[in-house]
Amino acid sequence: MPDRTAHTPDQNNISPAAPLQPRQRWHWPVAILLLTAAGTMLGNRLADSRTGQVIAIFYGIGLMIVGLSGWWLFFSGGTRTRRWLVFGSVLLGITVAGIAAVREVWFEGDMRPHVRFHWDPPSPAELAQRWLSENAPASPLSQQTPERLANESAGFATTAQQLTFAADDWTRYCGPGSRREIAGNRPQTDWKQNPPKLLWRHPVGEAWSSVCIAGNLLWTQEQRATQECTVCYNAETGAELWRREDSARYQTAQGGVGPRSTPTVTQAAVYSLGATGILNALHPTSGKLLWQRNICSDAGSEMVEWGMSGAPLVWQNTLIVDAGGLNGKAVIAYDRSSGEIVWASGSHKAGYAAPRIEMIDDKPVLLVFHGDGLEAMNPDNGQSLWLYPWVNQYKINVAQPMLFGSRVFLSSGYDSGCVLLDPGKLTDVPGGVPRPAEVWPPTRSLKLKFNEAVQLGDYVYGLDDGILACVDVNTGERRWKGGRYKYGHVLLWQDLLLVQAEDGYVALVQADPRRFTEVTRFDALTDRTWNVPAVHRGRLYVRNASEMACFELPLSGS
Repeated sequence: MPDRTAHTPDQNNISPAAPLQPRQRWHWPVAILLLTAAGTMLGNRLADSRTGQVIAIFYGIGLMIVGLSGWWLFFSGGTRTRRWLVFGSVLLGITVAGIAAVREVWFEGDMRPHVRFHWDPPSPAELAQRWLSENAPASPLSQQTPERLANESAGFATTAQQLTFAADDWTRYCGPGSRREIAGNRPQTDWKQNPPKLLWRHPVGEAWSSVCIAGNLLWTQEQRATQECTVCYNAETGAELWRREDSARYQTAQGGVGPRSTPTVTQAAVYSLGATGILNALHPTSGKLLWQRNICSDAGSEMVEWGMSGAPLVWQNTLIVDAGGLNGKAVIAYDRSSGEIVWASGSHKAGYAAPRIEMIDDKPVLLVFHGDGLEAMNPDNGQSLWLYPWVNQYKINVAQPMLFGSRVFLSSGYDSGCVLLDPGKLTDVPGGVPRPAEVWPPTRSLKLKFNEAVQLGDYVYGLDDGILACVDVNTGERRWKGGRYKYGHVLLWQDLLLVQAEDGYVALVQADPRRFTEVTRFDALTDRTWNVPAVHRGRLYVRNASEMACFELPLSGS
């Protein structure tokens, strides 16, 4: 028989087969990319604003990063050591590269990000800070306290009498009565042949504050390095007269740097509110500190995400602020002379709008646009009269409410829209304050993100997520939409709209409910501008986070 053993393999010499390496499952990352791309495109298509589109992109990118990271770490099929080593190396590389290359990330009003690298030239704000550090006059006001000034109180009254006000003075946010209306003769509109004349221009510290003006004095707020400042300028020349400094600094990538409230001026004091809640009462012509509080400390609240913004409101002998908080001190009224709390009321997240007084049914009513709704209060004691809940995704309410007869119009962005209320028709709310009736239900015809609107007749004109729009207040219907001024601001000048565009230029638009017509424009500033302009006696004052300028406007005879 043949020897079969010669052909039988030696079992002892057989090498075991190498273990199979798991295959990479590449179809999953492809699916993640396709799904997040499709979701982002759908979100962009469904969004009714540029802000919504940008937010959809952010969400899409975030979900893509989370999805790909999760796939790589847990389902990619590689060894655990390899997966975590690659993930950590990529994360570390991106972090190091970002720190080494990126100097600053800033955002436009629609939340579009911009990156400034270390090798880029200095930004306008950086150049302004450099100029101010070298040229601004020294200020001895930073260390002053009310105690140190007690001996100078006698001279205060005499000096204060030298500050006189006229009806057209721009003594608070958005001008007389905070109504965003420009007094005086109508401007000429042939700016191509007869352009506004530049009177002065110079750097300022970062802030989104506006200006207030009385006589030949101008006040605003700025951030200069680590100091939050209230600054007084000569309105005729732009020369700095005095500044008050406090050690505080607000800064976020999306919100920018510095204070965002606007001072309120009386003959006795200029009141300024900083982004972190510091409330100063200063001598209007010398800048000497009269008293100081922190509204967040007083209310037991936290600073809101984008900084405390509502300009202080003077009412009789009190100064009213929206401090926010859940301790019954959301709104606080201080004694104007001493800074002592007169009354405090409510529990709400703070909004970003300035409190205002309106005459409704022949009675003064305090309107406060909280982060969670509009509240009407008795300005003498803080008693809540009615509350209309109004909440968007981020609890960001910025634009001041507007009065049409006895009805109240309000609007906010982030897909909220607008509504018209009738406080004369209240509905009882069990366990709460009454709620006003809606004249027409909320509509998205106008979404004021952080911009004020103006009113003329029965129409509202404002920037609907960056595009100028006209809305019929009787119906809530939009009459037209045109003019991409992005997130600037609008003032009313007789039958003209003065529009400060986010890109810095200023335009005149006809306030006509039939159609959009831009009459003229000129380049006033050249950088991102979120500050409300002011017009005082034919002079246009504009500012942003790096410069301020004054222009003489050509005026007609009427």
